[in-house]
Amino acid sequence: MEKEKLYTPKQVCEILGIHIRTLQNWDKKGKIKIIRTPSNRRKVRESEINKILGDINKESNNRTVIYARVSSYEQKTKGDLDRQIGYITHKLSMNNITDVIVVTDVGSGLNDKREGLTKVMDMAKNGDIKMVAITYKERLTRFGFNYLETYFNNYGVKINILKNVLNDKSPQEELVEDLMSIIASFSGKLYGSRSHKNKRVINETKEIITDALNLQNKNEI
Repeated sequence: MEKEKLYTPKQVCEILGIHIRTLQNWDKKGKIKIIRTPSNRRKVRESEINKILGDINKESNNRTVIYARVSSYEQKTKGDLDRQIGYITHKLSMNNITDVIVVTDVGSGLNDKREGLTKVMDMAKNGDIKMVAITYKERLTRFGFNYLETYFNNYGVKINILKNVLNDKSPQEELVEDLMSIIASFSGKLYGSRSHKNKRVINETKEIITDALNLQNKNEI
């Protein structure tokens, strides 16, 4: 019968991606069994390592991603991003969900090449997560939410929306915000996202849209 392969503590730490102190603590708590060879050397059986790897994979497969996004660095500086993360963390902890990873983006909800969003999608594809927690649909994407929801569902990942009403905004305010997002995206490509001309175009267009919607509402009354 072939003898089971043995590994040194250093090799075990490299395989499991942990610190030597973590391995020592696991040994004390009985999470992993370390044996002594006839020459009194500390070794770990391959079966023990595989058991731990299985436990780690099982834990990661139940992990929740907290996804938060703001449109600009100004919003991030004002603490909007931290408030999103804090709110979601609190809500999850109330349901005893503590195994979480935080992923953030600073950019438009129309941008489909956001680094954070791409990371979350890859994690879903690789089977590393079971849930994505967000405040509003708009944090994940401004448009096309159903496409993303279908994508995540196909990999067994649920999107947990913790707030159903976006800041109690009126339908008119939400429509203006959506239209402004589209205009900002296209004008940014034409003039450069940081140019003064771009900002002027956006502000002027916003006034036109708002005035047109106000006039429509008056005519409907």
